[in-house]
Amino acid sequence: FFNKGNMDGGWQYLEVAPTDQSTSSQWGCYGTSIPGTSFLVGAGENNTNLIMANCPSAPAAGLCANLSLGGQTDWFLPSRDEMNLIYRNLHVNGIGGLATSYYWSSSEYESNVAWLFGFFVGLATYDDKYDVHFVRAVRAF
Repeated sequence: FFNKGNMDGGWQYLEVAPTDQSTSSQWGCYGTSIPGTSFLVGAGENNTNLIMANCPSAPAAGLCANLSLGGQTDWFLPSRDEMNLIYRNLHVNGIGGLATSYYWSSSEYESNVAWLFGFFVGLATYDDKYDVHFVRAVRAF
């Protein structure tokens, strides 16, 4: 858990799933544009909804959107900047069992490429949607 603050009237806390949903998932939807995704904090849930509406077979987003864990079903694939929060607040402090690897975000870069976050040194980058990377779901409340 960590506190984003509630200045915008939205969620206050972000809960990170205790384990990875995948260690080798594609983002999917290669060649399909997902209009409206954002890389900002607070955008992950909407991004995931946009991905699922425009490409229902999307592997990474689907793993999160269809997750039922701890009695909760409101999980989503975090945005690029939400992944940065996870890196800064959990990974660098050795919390959460996050791999020193790349994790997909729900932020699209363009129709063939999506943002991911490197937990090696804490930098965002992007990769082809057909490549495979780690997936970790979050939920906001």
